[in-house]
Amino acid sequence: MDASISLFELGWQTYFQQQLSLDDLEAHKIARVCQVEPSNYALLSEQGLISLAIQSSQPKMTIGDWVIVNSDNQFVRKLDRSALFNQEQQLIASNMDTVLIVSALDDNFNIELIKRYLELVHDAEADAIVVLTKADLCDEAEVEVKRDMVQRLNPLLMIETVNSKSEASLDALKGFFKKGKTIAILGAPGAGKSRLVRSLIDLDNAHTNFNVAQDSLFRLPNGSVLLDSPALRELQANEAMSSVSGFEMVAKLAEKCRFNDCTHTNEPGCAVRKAIDEGELEEQRVQAFKRANFSYDDDSAARSKPHDKFHRSAHSDARARKHSLTE
Repeated sequence: MDASISLFELGWQTYFQQQLSLDDLEAHKIARVCQVEPSNYALLSEQGLISLAIQSSQPKMTIGDWVIVNSDNQFVRKLDRSALFNQEQQLIASNMDTVLIVSALDDNFNIELIKRYLELVHDAEADAIVVLTKADLCDEAEVEVKRDMVQRLNPLLMIETVNSKSEASLDALKGFFKKGKTIAILGAPGAGKSRLVRSLIDLDNAHTNFNVAQDSLFRLPNGSVLLDSPALRELQANEAMSSVSGFEMVAKLAEKCRFNDCTHTNEPGCAVRKAIDEGELEEQRVQAFKRANFSYDDDSAARSKPHDKFHRSAHSDARARKHSLTE
């Protein structure tokens, strides 16, 4: 038993509190999924670690879910989620309040990949903050140009530029870690995610690990929670690799188009449209390719408006209601 754990430290919010019944408060326990094994879930509660056998009568659950169990640690129900990452019907992680999208400012900088991550976070109904790392490897002018490219994705998007060697920039980032909030991190391999985490918390510290044997929920500065999982890391790698291979396919097809300035919309002799019609290429991949090759001058930005999805997300009534409950 670890009496030092409280629900608030595990990321408990008013959104979940309002789903509780009188029986839940008087006779049941509240716990959060911290590991998913083939035959059981590991749950973290105020009473410590709980093992819950997986049964066909239960809903599928994932890292971050909140669960109600009875006094015998038997499943009662799962609480409604405030956010969810899933891909191809696979549950990846849930109930994240804020997602840090980490991107390096060096030669690996990829604006299209940042867009893809923003789409994932938007679909998950979480808030996004873009963290641009390795600022010490670029001159100030290059940093500002790349930062401006990211800001064009959404004027309301929060962006932080950090140098992991500078305590000042890291302290500014810690200001986003609010008590009781759950943070997740996305980013391609080499973006600096691991180094960033090591700069923020000591993974070998027992206090960081809630003093129990689990590897998905960690204490962050200011009382927030870091949610991590193998599935989340695999999602990052898959997103990074698929963006490159898919664009190469579109580029090779585009070379076969009848017109050099083909927009792959409705021109005759378009090899890209032909591949889409024959089911050899996804329309979504072509649209992503076109966004990646779009010019970032003011006129083209006004014409194509490729970022409306992210701008609208800032004004989503559903998300506004959800977040108003967690304050």
